[in-house]
Amino acid sequence: MEIIRLETLEFGVRATEVRHLIGRLGEFYCALQVNGTLAHVTNQHGFDVVCSQGRRVSVKTTAQKTGFVGLGKQSAIDQTDDLMIVQYSDGQLSTVYYGPVGPAVAAARLYGPSGCYDLTIEKARTLMATQGLAN
Repeated sequence: MEIIRLETLEFGVRATEVRHLIGRLGEFYCALQVNGTLAHVTNQHGFDVVCSQGRRVSVKTTAQKTGFVGLGKQSAIDQTDDLMIVQYSDGQLSTVYYGPVGPAVAAARLYGPSGCYDLTIEKARTLMATQGLAN
């Protein structure tokens, strides 16, 4: 987190431009939240964390306040049990959505050109609240 603070506050880099750092921190954050382990292969296809119950979690981390996260069509459905969307804001990480990937995919739109599902941050928040998953 200190490195991101340095880049954003000291060097003036926007948080959305250090997504490689934020993404990896989101994976660490998820592993700690679910008492899990990181996938054994960096950039494991389909999932990033295996929780203590053995469920595979895909982690999407964003510094956007609005907008969407992309969910790969194949990995979102076939290789992932759960989804965690993590948001970086004001030097903190927080969970926007954590739950089964199915309802998240159902709430997303299929974006034809990329073949990915786009789930808006707002829909993810609403989904978490309506499913009683809020932490």
